[in-house]
Amino acid sequence: MSLADSAATAAYVRAGHPPVHAIAPLAEGVWCIEDADGRKVVIKHQLFGRLTQGTAYDLLEVERDVLGFLHRAGCPVPAVLGIDREAHCIFLQWVGDRTLDDAIQDGDRATTMQAIRGLCAIDRACAQRAGQLEPRIVPSANRTALATAWDEAGKQAHAGIEQLCSRLHQPLDAGVQPLLETMHGWLAARPASLGSVDYNARNAIVAPGGTRVYFLEFAKIGWDWTERRLTQYTSSMGSGRQDGRMRSLLDASAARLYAEESGRSDGVRALDYHRIFFLLNSAALLCAVLDGEPHALALRQHWKRPHARLRQCATMLAQDLSTDPNAAEFRSRLQFCLSPRGGTL
Repeated sequence: MSLADSAATAAYVRAGHPPVHAIAPLAEGVWCIEDADGRKVVIKHQLFGRLTQGTAYDLLEVERDVLGFLHRAGCPVPAVLGIDREAHCIFLQWVGDRTLDDAIQDGDRATTMQAIRGLCAIDRACAQRAGQLEPRIVPSANRTALATAWDEAGKQAHAGIEQLCSRLHQPLDAGVQPLLETMHGWLAARPASLGSVDYNARNAIVAPGGTRVYFLEFAKIGWDWTERRLTQYTSSMGSGRQDGRMRSLLDASAARLYAEESGRSDGVRALDYHRIFFLLNSAALLCAVLDGEPHALALRQHWKRPHARLRQCATMLAQDLSTDPNAAEFRSRLQFCLSPRGGTL
């Protein structure tokens, strides 16, 4: 048993739980413990918990409180079983060990409805508690930080489409960049919502039997757009897998379901735009991997077959989620570049 495993075990027993029968790592700083009573519990160590202790955005207390009210509201999140302030650990209900990322890579589309409905329920619950949550926002996720990050995402999207067309040996239509500017500005003007700022397909768990998708990681909360969260929760890069590929649960029917569940009349359009920006940012990163850029060296270890992933990215860009005229014109101008015969990488 490693030192970290021993510390997690000690924290569990110190909290008054039965002796530990088995312990298994789930991720860095996260373990699943099975105690002598046969109950499984997840222990998560807040690595930076000491740095935020005593602040309004204390990671341990924020996660306990946010998961607590979400669980009481019936949202798909694990129940909090307790915290250990001394060890900076939180004890959570075990809800399964198959991530949504795994399910997406396996081609399991049955989770789409649960993911959309679950995130919309969380979105509504957070909106109802906005007055209590806002003072606890982590500084790196306030409104100013979101605006800065979104500007950077816009720049990366422009770079991504230029690099993608260059690698496909296709000219970039002059009308594409103004369309990106229009879509970027429209998204920036929409109201953001409060929620988790650590959103990706590995931070959601598919319950055994696939009956529910549980959302994790609520230690850091802040402003962002629900459509951006949904795009990234339902997109998988297959990181670390030899057979990994870019996959998504989103299609036109999923986008319509989101609009219905969220009650946002512009939801389909927003989801379409956000996926375009997500894919173009992914393309920029993939090109950085292929070019051996220093900041992308670590990604090379996790993203196998980057050439194939870039082609998959182009294929996904060509897929409509909405009938929005800007998105349609964007795809039309890139039609040859994004078609299967539009060039080789």
